[in-house]
Order: sequence, then structure tokens, then C-alpha cells
Amino acid sequence: MRKKQEKENISEEKEEKNKDIKDIKNEEKSTNKNKNEKKKKLKKKEKNNIEEIKAEENEDIDKKVNKENNEINEEKLDKIKDEIKKTKKEIKNSQKNKKVRKDILRNILIAIIVTVYFLFINLGVKSIPVTEYILDLKTFSIFAIIISIIIFERAYKKDENYLAIHGIEMILVGIETLVLLQLYSVESKYFYYILLGITLGMIVYYLIKSLVIYIKSRIKK
Repeated sequence: MRKKQEKENISEEKEEKNKDIKDIKNEEKSTNKNKNEKKKKLKKKEKNNIEEIKAEENEDIDKKVNKENNEINEEKLDKIKDEIKKTKKEIKNSQKNKKVRKDILRNILIAIIVTVYFLFINLGVKSIPVTEYILDLKTFSIFAIIISIIIFERAYKKDENYLAIHGIEMILVGIETLVLLQLYSVESKYFYYILLGITLGMIVYYLIKSLVIYIKSRIKK
């Protein structure tokens, strides 16, 4: 009986030990499980943090790239604007220079025509009879006034100042022709001197006028 009881006690002790061992193992398992879960959570957190850091870095990179692109675009835009301004200025200057050359050429051409006109008047004194010469002077003076009227009408329609100035010049030519006619009619001894003075005066006038146009165009630049 006693042996049997001892056996039972030993078996109970074994069972308790086994139970304790199982509990210890279960605790270890649960601890390991918790540790694994914590590790997983930490890894997940680290992964999320890494992804967030990468996202922030990418965002910063995108911002920098966009900023650089904007700066490049602004620089390009400024360059394009400068080029457009430069081109416009060059076109404007080219048109202006063309107009100045045209004005100077026109004035020189008129000066040549007026000079030739007064030279013919001078040559006609000796080669044309008196009555015909007087008639020619009257015709020239009337013709000059008609031309001046036509020029004034064109100046009014086109609103061009230079045409109005040419109209005034033609009136002066007509008046000078009438003065010469009067001097020739009374056989004035100053006729040739006045004719020469008028011719030289018109040449000098158109040369000075052309020079003034050129100087004004240079100053405006």
C-alpha cells in the first residue's frame, strides 16, 4: 500500500513538472510570438518610415526640378522677349533709315530739277526771242503754282507734312520765276545776278535740308 501511494505521489509530481514545463514552453512560445509580432511591427514601421522619407525626398526632388524648370523657362522667356525687342528695334531702325534715305534722295532729286530749271532759264535769255522768253516765264510760273496746288491737295488727303513743304517750295519757285519775269521785262541789269543768286540759293537750301534730315535721324537714335 505504501509503495503504491509513493508511486502515485511520484506520478503526480511528474505530471506537475510536465505541466510546469508545458506552461514554461507556452510562455516562451507566447513571448517569442510577441517578440516576433513586435519585430514585424517595428519592421513595418521602419518600412513605412523609409517610404515616407523616400516620398519626402522625391517630393523635394520634384520641387527642386520644378523650380529649376521654372527658372529655366523664365530665363528662356526673358531671352525670347529680349530677342523680340531687339528684332522690333532693328526693324524699326531699318524702316526709319529707309525713310531717311528716301527723304534725302527725294530732296537731292528736287534740288537737281530746280537747278536744271533755273539753268535753262539762264540759257534761254540768249537763245530765245524776247516775246517767246517772256511767254515761257509766264507759263513756267503758272505751271509751278498749279503743281504746288496739286501737291497741297495730296498733302491734305494723305496728311503728310513733307508734301506740304514741297508745295511751299513750288510756290517759291513760281514766285521767283515771276520776279525774274518782272526784272527781264524792265531790262534790269541785276537780272543775271539775281538769277544766279536764286539758283545757288535753291541748291544750298536743299543741301542744308538734306543735312538737317540726316542729323535729326541720328539724334533720335
